[in-house]
Amino acid sequence: MTTSLPISSTPGLSRRRFLHRAGLAAAVGATAVVVPACSSGPGGSSDSVTFLNVLPLETLSFTPELVASAGGHFAREGLEVQFQTTRGSAQAIQTLIAGSALVSRIGDIETMIAVGERNAPLVNVSTMLQQVTVRMVSAASAPIRTPADFAGKTIGLPSQGGTSETTLDLVLARGGVDPASVQRQVVGLAPGVFDLVAQGRIAAYVASLDTSEQLRIQRPDAVVFNPADVIASGAQLYATSRPQLDDPRGRDLMTRYLRGIRSAVNAVLADPTGDQTLATIRSRFDFPILRDTELAKTSLRAYSANWQAAGPQNLMRTDPARWQATYAELSTAGVMPGGLAPDPWFTNELLGS
Repeated sequence: MTTSLPISSTPGLSRRRFLHRAGLAAAVGATAVVVPACSSGPGGSSDSVTFLNVLPLETLSFTPELVASAGGHFAREGLEVQFQTTRGSAQAIQTLIAGSALVSRIGDIETMIAVGERNAPLVNVSTMLQQVTVRMVSAASAPIRTPADFAGKTIGLPSQGGTSETTLDLVLARGGVDPASVQRQVVGLAPGVFDLVAQGRIAAYVASLDTSEQLRIQRPDAVVFNPADVIASGAQLYATSRPQLDDPRGRDLMTRYLRGIRSAVNAVLADPTGDQTLATIRSRFDFPILRDTELAKTSLRAYSANWQAAGPQNLMRTDPARWQATYAELSTAGVMPGGLAPDPWFTNELLGS
């Protein structure tokens, strides 16, 4: 385990660490449009496009992609979607900017920082997860239930200087907590990290939604804090590059991709038990959570609720008010500059009426 890392209270430090990790300065400007290998699309052979998944496809966070692929929803749009795992959002952003892939699903935080800080030619074309999916997990013996509870504590993070840390910073800012009072320690992502909490070595740690749901089932002494209770930031969106969106061919492929995702999501929402959804995913994919049906169904319910958190009428749409609120949070916390106009950074046009 690494030693604990006290964060500086200097405004913007998290932003500089993030941008250093992203390497966006070298990527901005490489905006060539690479048209994917294709033939006739619907009614003929499939068009091949690349989706950049920022994590391995071993989480039900990717349920829309998994169902769209295994359930034939992409195929019905004339698409053959290739999944390519990147080393996080930073590499995905660079690859999109270079025109080497069509689409990725990344967070609103890193998207806004990339566009607003470095003028990266990225566009949010659809918001899939309307709320943050990370959770802060503590123990019932010393629970963390509000931003004020973080003061003076040591918090575990999956990595230093990434989106999870920015999310923590935003929660602290919301509660008026001095960030210098909160120690940071890199602990990874495994469910077993909760043992460090139970032993009192850390007060809480940042976990994925899947992991938090697993802990709810297996560890009744776990207390799960949802950052979405206090912050607007943390949604996950589909991003493409501006040149690809402006190119008629790229725009058509992106529109069809989103139609395939919407069809898959509607199929999941029409399956309240989750049985058919899991059968569909298992027909092509195999990873640990799929072997635990109870946990898998619990996670599916949590993700389905997140998709609809802005109301069923806003399924996959970016809510302009929430988008503005996210930018306000980031700029107020010093994560990115203020005085910018974030509305041009997203569009709902590809989703239709």
